[in-house]
Amino acid sequence: MAACADQEERLDLHAAGALDAAETVRLLEHLASCPGCREAFEATREVLSLAALPPPSATERTLQEALPRRTLAAWHREQTRQSLRWRTLGSVAAVAAVAAVMVLGPWRSTRWTAETPDAAPPRAAAVEDGVATETRQTLADFEEWAGLEPLEATDVAASEDDAMLDDLDAWDDDFEQGEML
Repeated sequence: MAACADQEERLDLHAAGALDAAETVRLLEHLASCPGCREAFEATREVLSLAALPPPSATERTLQEALPRRTLAAWHREQTRQSLRWRTLGSVAAVAAVAAVMVLGPWRSTRWTAETPDAAPPRAAAVEDGVATETRQTLADFEEWAGLEPLEATDVAASEDDAMLDDLDAWDDDFEQGEML
């Protein structure tokens, strides 16, 4: 005997245990009255029992229970490795930037003039006052670069600047000795 055409799908779902409670009640009532559907239901259940897996052993259950923890631990290890890679890359980039600043920082730009484009900036020939000569030359180079009128060496402001620098040096000495004002 064959199963009823409108009940075949519900029979398969019930044999697999996937039918909801209300449908199960109606199907069981139908199975009590229809021998063809009972026969089809038993055949389906027998076929599904052959495909069913055996119950898991104690070792398999332990491994299945530990699976979320192992998966989380593996994910955490991967995240840690990835963050270490990024930190290392950032550190290498920072070291490269510092090295570039240290190497390129001391370079001085050369002054470009129309007469001698490859000439180096002129240096003071005589070292009269040591740093003062270099400072005057640097100031003259800056004024020339900025297009300003050069200051005269006998300018009153220059002597005032020297006096202020002397005062500043005295303050630095006092500070280094621990004296506070």
